Amino acid sequence: MGVGADAESDAGGTDVRAAWAFRPVAGERMHERVVEQITFAIRSGVFGVGDRLPSLEQMATELRVSKPTVGEAIRVLAGNGIVRARRGVNGGVTVLDDRIPPGLMRPTGASTGLDLRELVDARRPVEMRLARLAAERADAAALAELEDAVVRVESQSGLSACELLQLDHVFHYAMGRAARSELLASYQHQILKGIAVAGHDFLASRDRGPLIADIHRRTYEAIRSRDADAIDAVMDEHLAHLERVADELAPPPAPVAMRR
Repeated sequence: MGVGADAESDAGGTDVRAAWAFRPVAGERMHERVVEQITFAIRSGVFGVGDRLPSLEQMATELRVSKPTVGEAIRVLAGNGIVRARRGVNGGVTVLDDRIPPGLMRPTGASTGLDLRELVDARRPVEMRLARLAAERADAAALAELEDAVVRVESQSGLSACELLQLDHVFHYAMGRAARSELLASYQHQILKGIAVAGHDFLASRDRGPLIADIHRRTYEAIRSRDADAIDAVMDEHLAHLERVADELAPPPAPVAMRR
C-alpha cells in the first residue's frame, strides 16, 4: 500500500523509530509472540513501508529471545509478503507492506474470541481516555506525528476500505503514544487488532474515504486545542461510526420465552 512515512517530527522532536523498543516476550511458541510484536510496530505506523527494522541482534536483545527465534518470525513475515530480508553489509529486514493479513493478527489475551460489538464497547472508554491524555501530555513531536497521520489519510486516494482502516488505526496508535500511558495503549492495541480481524470482511465493502479524512482532521484539531469538551464531542462522533457498523452485524436478540 505504501502508506509509510518518515516518522521524524517536523517540529524538531525525536524520531519515533529511534524511541521505539520491543518489549520482552515469554511463554510458548515464542516466534509467534515475536511476530505479534513486529506486526504491532508496523500496524501502529512506527515502521512504514520502505523502513528498515532494527537488526536481528537488537530485536533479540530487546525481546529477550534468541536470534534464531527472531529469524523464524522474520521468515513467517517474509512468507506473507510483509518484509524482505537480505544478508550482507547492505542487507537487513525491510518493510514491504503494512497490511497485515488477519491470519497473523490472531487476538490474544482478553480480546480472544470477542465479536465486533464487544470490541467497540471496550474501545470507547479506552480511547476516550487516551484522547484526553493525549491533549494533556502531547508535546510538539507527538502533535506532529498525529498531524502526519491525518495528512496521510487526506492525501491517499483509490484505497480499499481495509487500507483506509489501516490508516485510521495508524492515527489512533499515534494518539495512544501521545497519551504516554503504556497500559492503556496495550489495551488499545488488543482492541484495534481484534477489530481489524473481526470486521475485516464487512469493512472491506465500505467506502469511508471522505468520512475518515474529515473526522480525523477534526479529532486532531480538538486534541491540539486541549479543550476537553471539544475532545469528548468529536471522539463520541468518531467512535459512533464503527459502533453503528457493529450494531448492523450483531445477531438479532434471542426470543424471550413466555411464561404461562
